[in-house]
Amino acid sequence: MCKMTKIDKTYKQSINEISSIRDNAVKEVKWISIFIYVAIIMIAFIYCDTTTKNSRSKTFQAKDNFRYTHVKGPFYTDKFGTLFEKKQYAVAGKGETFDAQIYYDSIVILKIGDSIIEKPLAGVLDIATFTELECDNGTLFSKDKNHVYYSIVSSGGSDRVIVNEANPNAFKPLSDYQYGMDDNHIFYQSKMIRGLDIKKHEILYSLDKTDPFIDYIKDDKIVFYNGDTVFGADAKTFKLVEGQKWLAEDKNFKYACCGQRFE
Repeated sequence: MCKMTKIDKTYKQSINEISSIRDNAVKEVKWISIFIYVAIIMIAFIYCDTTTKNSRSKTFQAKDNFRYTHVKGPFYTDKFGTLFEKKQYAVAGKGETFDAQIYYDSIVILKIGDSIIEKPLAGVLDIATFTELECDNGTLFSKDKNHVYYSIVSSGGSDRVIVNEANPNAFKPLSDYQYGMDDNHIFYQSKMIRGLDIKKHEILYSLDKTDPFIDYIKDDKIVFYNGDTVFGADAKTFKLVEGQKWLAEDKNFKYACCGQRFE
C-alpha cells in the first residue's frame, strides 16, 4: 500500500479548499438570484399598484374589488382618491353563453365635432348631485348639477359621454331611451339635433303601439332620423304608413328603413 506523500496531502488540501470556495460561491449566487427575483417582483407590484391612479381603465376579478371604496351608485374611489365608475363588459362563457367581467373606468367622454376628448371623471362629475334619470321605457341618460350624460353601451363595455349644451335643470328623457330634450333642444344620444325648431317639432313614434321607439322627428322644414337630416324629404307631408312595402312617405318619395328611399 502506497503512503501519501507531503505533496499529495498538500494537493488534496488545496482541492478541498477549492471545492469549499466553489460551494460557497454557488450558494452566494443562488441567494443573489433569489434577491434579484424578489426585488423585480416587488418593483413590478409597486409599479402596477401606483399606476392605477392614472390609468383610464383596468380589468379586475371580483376578488380585487377590495381595492375600491364605494361612494354612490356605480362610483368608487381607490386609495389615491381617484374616482372610478364600476362597469362591465361581456366575455365568452361556456357554449353560447356570456359572462360579465368587471372593470373600473376613471374617464368621461366629451365629443366636439369629430373630436373625442377624454376627461378625468373626478374633475367633471359632481357626485353629490348625480342621479340616473328615469323613464317608463328605460333611459341611458343621467345628470348632475353641471352636466347631462349619455351612456353608450356595447358588449365591449360602456362610455359615459357628456351631452354637450344640454341644460341639466330642464332636461328630461323622452319615451325612447336614446332621446331627450331640454327647454331649447332635442338630443339623440349625446348629439344635439341641430336645425330642429323645437317650437314646431313633431315626434313620429312607431305605428306599432307596443313599440315605444321614435322613428323620426321633424319640424315644418326638416325631417330627422337618429339626429341626422333626411335629405330631400318634404317635412310638411312626411308621415309613417302601414300595410306597404315602405315605412314612410311624403309627396315626393317613399322611404324604407332608416330614412333611405324605397326604390
